[in-house]
Amino acid sequence: MLDVGRKGKVSDVNNILIGKRKRLERRKRGAAAPRTKGRKPEPQFRDFVESALEAKRLRGNQPSSIATERSRLRRVLPAIGHLKARQLTAGRIERFLQDLARGDASHDPVKGATVNRFHSLLSSILQHAVRQGLTAHNPLAGGSVPWSKESKIHVRYLAADEQRHIVAAIRRDCPRKVLELGLAILTGMRRGEQFNARWSDWKRKEGVLEVTGKTGPRKVRINRAAHRCLLRLRRRASKNQVFITPERNEMTRDRRVWFERAVRTANLQTAFRYHDLRHTFCSRLVAAGVPLLDVKELAGHKSYSTTLRYAHLSPDHLKRAVEKVAF
Repeated sequence: MLDVGRKGKVSDVNNILIGKRKRLERRKRGAAAPRTKGRKPEPQFRDFVESALEAKRLRGNQPSSIATERSRLRRVLPAIGHLKARQLTAGRIERFLQDLARGDASHDPVKGATVNRFHSLLSSILQHAVRQGLTAHNPLAGGSVPWSKESKIHVRYLAADEQRHIVAAIRRDCPRKVLELGLAILTGMRRGEQFNARWSDWKRKEGVLEVTGKTGPRKVRINRAAHRCLLRLRRRASKNQVFITPERNEMTRDRRVWFERAVRTANLQTAFRYHDLRHTFCSRLVAAGVPLLDVKELAGHKSYSTTLRYAHLSPDHLKRAVEKVAF
């Protein structure tokens, strides 16, 4: 009886020692603890998306910017949305970006600038996930995946003879739109800013039109010629018209079919978009000798590097600058 009891006690001690030894070995190997019931599954990349987009909305990002990111996510999520956090390595993300640049049977190759927009989107979502404790690591941190080279942006603007042709085409097909074209050139408003501008936001005494675009709210300076355009547009408008652009009072989407038709009729040799009217505004300011910092302010550029695209249009600006140095 005593022997049996003694053997049982020894056996229990051995089992405890063996259990401790196994736990120590598991810790040394870095192995995870045995999976228990009720433990949350490891999150996938798609689990980070909505929280990150909502955070951007609350920070004041424009709805149009968030809509653009949702559009890009339609390419992202089928490719890497199912990957778990530990599978989101720098190499895996780099391969996805390379696939974008390469294209496939369903998609055309994407240029470097657009690849970088995808890169930035992925990085922002992963940064948010780290801040919120959803994952411990951002594989894009520290420049682990190189950015793509972006081709030099060609600034397309309206030459004087081209303006005569396009104005003549608009006068023939839809003469009431000439003032809208003039307002775009005279103010440099973005297409969306002009389309959504309200009469109530025109501050005549201050000489500004308050608009909201992709960079947020800003004040557009109204010169005398633009003031005349707005007065004539106001006289045409009905008393209950809210938006300056007539079509905006009936629809939320800016089609501008009249402009595209006029460009075709004018037979401009190089492709010309409505946004190029904004380039025309900036180019003419620079050509007239307006300092680049003033151009940045008038155009509402968020970055000075954007304004520098127009520097070459003022061939004398460096000469004028260096002449200010005296001895």
